[in-house]
Amino acid sequence: MKKLHFSVLIIVSIVLAFFILSCNQQKQTVDVEADIAAIKEVLKKYEDTVNAGDFDSWISLWVDDGVRMPPGATSKIGITQITDEMKPLFEQFKITATIEIEDAKVFGDIGLTTCSGNISMTPKTGGDTIAVLPDSKALTIYKKQLDGNWKIIYDCFNSNLPPNQE
Repeated sequence: MKKLHFSVLIIVSIVLAFFILSCNQQKQTVDVEADIAAIKEVLKKYEDTVNAGDFDSWISLWVDDGVRMPPGATSKIGITQITDEMKPLFEQFKITATIEIEDAKVFGDIGLTTCSGNISMTPKTGGDTIAVLPDSKALTIYKKQLDGNWKIIYDCFNSNLPPNQE
């Protein structure tokens, strides 16, 4: 009788363990889906704030020690360097960005997106529009903050077109 009782206890314990693991896996799946939606929203805000010319909102999407890796230039490390590079562009040009997310993944508190798009700039004082990054691609990496929000930690991008050989 004791053996039967012990066997039932083991079986119930195993079933309970599988149930708990299953519930935990479902919660993690839901969290991953919510996190993927959140990093996609950060990239949408990136596009919207660029198109609106809203530098302050755009820079707020970055962590303090974020790294921006533009093509044909050195990396800009930290909010100060990114601001020094980008604020004058926001002030002097109407920037137009189109971004199409191709993939988004989350691994714990790190997320990434790959995307394609175009970036052009038109001088605010008048003049022709410049295709800065036609037919471009980007890899952006995000870090979940303690408050649950996601911010950009790395942004690397370039054009699929060969450099102008002038």
